[in-house]
Amino acid sequence: MKLLHFSDTHLGFSEYNKIDPESGLNQREQDFYNAWQQVIDAIFAHKPDIVLHAGDLFHTPRPSNRAIRVALEGIQKISDAGIPMVLISGNHETPRIRTTGSIFESIDLFSNVHAAYKSRYEKFSIQGVDFHCLPHCSLTEEMDDAFAELAKNVTAERNVLISHGAWGGKEYGMGEFNEQRLPDVEALTVKKFDYIALGHYHRYVAVKENACYSSSTERTSLNEHNSTCGYLTIDLETGERQYHEINVRPMLKPPAVDCGGLATGEIYKRLQTLAAGKINDAVMQIQLVNIEQDAFLKLDMRAIDELFSAAFVLEKQFMRKSEAGGGANASAKIESLPLEFERYIQALKSAELQKDRLQQMGTRYLADSSPLA
Repeated sequence: MKLLHFSDTHLGFSEYNKIDPESGLNQREQDFYNAWQQVIDAIFAHKPDIVLHAGDLFHTPRPSNRAIRVALEGIQKISDAGIPMVLISGNHETPRIRTTGSIFESIDLFSNVHAAYKSRYEKFSIQGVDFHCLPHCSLTEEMDDAFAELAKNVTAERNVLISHGAWGGKEYGMGEFNEQRLPDVEALTVKKFDYIALGHYHRYVAVKENACYSSSTERTSLNEHNSTCGYLTIDLETGERQYHEINVRPMLKPPAVDCGGLATGEIYKRLQTLAAGKINDAVMQIQLVNIEQDAFLKLDMRAIDELFSAAFVLEKQFMRKSEAGGGANASAKIESLPLEFERYIQALKSAELQKDRLQQMGTRYLADSSPLA
């Protein structure tokens, strides 16, 4: 039996004020739909016996009509092709209040689709293999009950587990308040699974010889800049496993630029070097640390944006030298320009300056010259 395992598609995710010229949608939202479609196309290219989705199909418990349509179109194609699909709900799409219902109730209506989303253990027997599902459980008690039910139901010759959460605790966590912690399930059941399909952690990694995170199909954070996106194919008979990378928008987070002792012109030169790299259409973040306050006030933010105009979007982070504490590594985040101007004026030592008047004038001039004014 051949499986295709993917996860964390986060349909409906959107970010940044950028519009896709063809669809008219938020560009990052469209990026996630494009990644989903790549995997749908891959399913028909590989022709697996079973498709597994290990949670976080949607980015929220109440996805938009558009996100629902994209998901249902893909699932309908798989169902119509006669390929069984097993899905579980993840922490992003599990409602906090159960009485509001779940979008998975609609997905469960498709033929050839088996959905586990009720915060409890469920088992589906397909083509002689038992698929044991542990979806996201909102309560610890529900999780404990799910594991107890799992332990009693691993009786078939061939067994596959599908779950969503941080295997072994924090190591494979995403830092989310409601993420589920997964113990070594095989130690609990005293049964070796033929395969364990995991979701939640947005990187491809084998936590055990037979247990893998498939990665996400798109990145939801710049913290994932050094990871790839894709899906897995698995042959249960041979144990062969292959990771397939898909094409997604570049995400770049180069090392921070240490601006200690650098004048404004020297900072521009460092930034020009970064901008000369392969940044086309990338979500990019630059960090300037240990920046002198005088140098920061002289920086032209629009000029920096122009340097990185080839990027899809540029996030800028500035950390100034602390006015207290002294050390070169003591830094504080730089605030808005008017606030930084106020700090600058108040820090001046001259007793002849009318600081309040200078501050009022400077704040007014900054507001008048702002491109958003």
